[in-house]
Amino acid sequence: MRNFFVSAALAAAIAAPLQAQQAGDPVTSGHGSFFVGPYAGYIVFGDLAETAAGEYSNEDGGFYGVQAGWSFSPNISLLGNLGWTESRFTIENGGASVPASGDIGVWFYDANLQFRLPFMQQPGSWIAPFGQVGAGAVRYTAEADDLESDAQTNLAFNFGVGADFQWMESVGVRLMAKDYVTSLQWDDDETFGDVFDDADRQHNWVFTVGLNFGF
Repeated sequence: MRNFFVSAALAAAIAAPLQAQQAGDPVTSGHGSFFVGPYAGYIVFGDLAETAAGEYSNEDGGFYGVQAGWSFSPNISLLGNLGWTESRFTIENGGASVPASGDIGVWFYDANLQFRLPFMQQPGSWIAPFGQVGAGAVRYTAEADDLESDAQTNLAFNFGVGADFQWMESVGVRLMAKDYVTSLQWDDDETFGDVFDDADRQHNWVFTVGLNFGF
């Protein structure tokens, strides 16, 4: 799965110089523009449930994804997101974290409304702080890189903040911190037992840096 996101980033990087030669406003200025942004970073999982053995959670680790959206104006955009990490369920007790499963895939896919405040620093250079809010799903798969393997899918809400830094007409850098609010009710008791019957709401923080390509 990681190779998929790397390939997507390389393909966008090859196309970007051609786009940068075209006239027009930077993608962060909005005005009815399509943009796509591969990114990578790190996810810090919250606690899933409290058991007699300790707190059930997920192992923190690298996070990879891609966003695509449409700017209706300089301030408002609608976008879709797909993110993925390879993780494991863990039990945390007394500061120690013990693996409670083999490798699993944790997938986040959602739609978001984005509010942005772009302003020009100098000709050809823009900065655009933004906030996102949205909803979608989190999917835990028994096989880390197979979205279609045995899985549990639950509702997920999210909100995030960040900033776009644009130095070329169609290429920029995006920094973002995002909280995915989830819970886990695993239906397949034969796979992970019934420890998640009373799962808590989980806050999962994702910190990423990515590229931002406009078309």
